Amino acid sequence: MTTDAGRGPGFRGAVAAELLKLRSLRSTYLTLAFAVATGLVFGITDTASTARHWATMTAAERADFDPVGTSLNGYEFGLLAFGVLGVLAASSEYGTGQIRATLTAVPDRAAVFAAKALVVGGLGLLLGEAAAFTSFGLGQWMLAREHLDASLTEPGVLRAVVCAGLYLGVMAVVGLGLGALIRHTAGAIGALFALAYPAYAAARSFESWTYLPDHLLLSNAATVLAQAHPPEAQPRVPGLEFALFDLALYTAAALVLGAWRFRRDP
Repeated sequence: MTTDAGRGPGFRGAVAAELLKLRSLRSTYLTLAFAVATGLVFGITDTASTARHWATMTAAERADFDPVGTSLNGYEFGLLAFGVLGVLAASSEYGTGQIRATLTAVPDRAAVFAAKALVVGGLGLLLGEAAAFTSFGLGQWMLAREHLDASLTEPGVLRAVVCAGLYLGVMAVVGLGLGALIRHTAGAIGALFALAYPAYAAARSFESWTYLPDHLLLSNAATVLAQAHPPEAQPRVPGLEFALFDLALYTAAALVLGAWRFRRDP
């Protein structure tokens, strides 16, 4: 008897298999540990520096200070590791040839890719939120000594912390899409790196004509989303609604392109 792959045992089995693969890979733990540690270390360092130099900061520097964004700044460096997690979930099977065994066990390619997206996206989101709230908590504890801390009950604070974790989860999904699309670990990681960092310089070159490339950058979207008081009157920085649109756009593009490529012959 056949069953619907999206609802039947085939899909549940694919999800269980993807969870088992991630748990059995040493690279999963190393990548996630590096992501969290990097974000926390850089975030704590930046926050401690701000608190230590607050008394000597200029009025302009104080006006630009955002206690939430400062405590979450470390994940500008750790976000790449979240993307690498997604890349490895797709590309590693092509490198080892395990993809043939995977498709033999679950021939429905759509179900396999959906299971990968669910597991990688879910893990990235859960860990991203945990990392964001931990970094926020530590940062506010350090800023409290100078009475610069913010509370989750203040306007925009909870939204900023939740969106920071969401952004990290999106990076994992983007990595999965690139891994499935390129099917080569080094190439997919290179594309992920270009998307996260050098794309900023490329977008700046178009500013004399249009700010649209700046508005479509994931890095600029993160700058807006991870601050309780996003910068205003800066034409190159997208608004809050546009930044959320960016996350949805990149998530959809990664899933559509990854699924399209995954359904083709290995």
